[in-house]
Amino acid sequence: MGRKPHSHFLSLPPKISKSGEKPSTKHRAWFIFIGVLIVFVVSNMFISAMTVGVIFPGVSVAGKDLSFKTQDQAREILSSVKANRKYKVQVGNQTFDATSKDFGVSYDLDKTLQQAYSIGHSALPLFGFYEVNRRGQLGYSYNVDNKDLKQFTSKVVSAVGKDPVNATLKVTDGNIEVVADQDGYRVDQKLLTSIVQSAIADDKDTNIKLDPKPVKASLLSNELGSARSKASDYLSRSVVLNYEGRQFVPDRNAMGYWLVFNQVQAANGEVSLEVGLSKEQIKGYLQSVANQVNVSPKNKKVNIRNGISSVEQEGQDGKAILQDPALEQIYSGLQTGSVSVNLQSSPVAFKTETNRSVALDYGSYIEINLSSQRLWAYQDNKVIFSTPVTSGATGAGFPTVTGLFSIYAKERSRYLNGRPYGYNYNVYVDYWMPFYAGYGLHDADWRSSFGGQDYYWGGSHGCVNMPKASAAFLYGWANVGTPVWVHY
Repeated sequence: MGRKPHSHFLSLPPKISKSGEKPSTKHRAWFIFIGVLIVFVVSNMFISAMTVGVIFPGVSVAGKDLSFKTQDQAREILSSVKANRKYKVQVGNQTFDATSKDFGVSYDLDKTLQQAYSIGHSALPLFGFYEVNRRGQLGYSYNVDNKDLKQFTSKVVSAVGKDPVNATLKVTDGNIEVVADQDGYRVDQKLLTSIVQSAIADDKDTNIKLDPKPVKASLLSNELGSARSKASDYLSRSVVLNYEGRQFVPDRNAMGYWLVFNQVQAANGEVSLEVGLSKEQIKGYLQSVANQVNVSPKNKKVNIRNGISSVEQEGQDGKAILQDPALEQIYSGLQTGSVSVNLQSSPVAFKTETNRSVALDYGSYIEINLSSQRLWAYQDNKVIFSTPVTSGATGAGFPTVTGLFSIYAKERSRYLNGRPYGYNYNVYVDYWMPFYAGYGLHDADWRSSFGGQDYYWGGSHGCVNMPKASAAFLYGWANVGTPVWVHY
């Protein structure tokens, strides 16, 4: 028999195969494996030789192709990064601006180059193409002040966002009404932060346009059936207050103010509406009852004039209902049904009002109150004249003497010299009325105002200063011997 022709592409050439027959399946498999292995090894060696010391082909940073660039060449390309990019966020008709400096951005070229060079360089460089395809488009490595970035994104979110409003109940004129829920809307803060961070890495001025996302309320109007039923049950119950033969019965309108509606969130996040009672509102109703039945005490009035007491009005005790026990009975009773309360009262003791007064038993005298910095002239127990004054500077060690004195001299147009008393002053006055030692009443043109509390540090050396017109009146009205009563 003759030799079979070579009919298979894996048949060995005649010079190699003596028989020229097609190899067995096992031999062919080994042949393919060895061939692929040779190609794989050679390819890896070739790629490794091509990429030694340079960045793997296909790697880019912020859109700048760094294929086959050394790290020094790549550094030169990337060194053009701008230090202060601009970022603009537009949400609806509102615009928010920021710059890289606002976020404390600083770029790290060394780290960027290390990341770029690391991609594709491995024990099997052929697989580097897969890695380049997966993560070969890099941004700049950077540092940012997360506090400033969060402050910016929070400002955007709070400025354009609106929280949803949960449904609730209210009572109007005794009728239970549903207050409908309202949708809110918010900007996704995580998305905004991610976009800004990508823009920082890409070294680009970026205009960002975001649409707020609607946010549903956690408690909807159609979920209030149970709460509404409980509120209606409360208003159907009766409250009767009995006191000394009188009855007070709040109507649905009054009891409607007692209801409170609280939103409660369960551990699983679900929100429900709870109906309760307000003790403050119930107490307010009890106070309105108290206003009708309480009897105010009549205070005793006593006048003490010059140490002698006289009763102007006798006192009489009042009475007031005890609101706290009644409040607790109403609050606890309404939890299960209707309530009837017998109100109790307690006496309210009257107080004694004492009016103390001191009057000089003279036909005419002068009173000076150092606390109020005022002077009064009395004629037959009636004030006929009053004026503000400035007395001695108590804080500086020059207080005006207190007690009962009398004017012992009257002089016109004289100088008051302080040297005899150890003071260095010499002033001219038009009216001088001494009442004790070197203390006297006189005008004081050098003062612009009288009657203020500035006397404590800025007053006289002990005399009682007053406007010239006041001094003129007293000079003409008072006589030598007119009593002068000085007190606080």
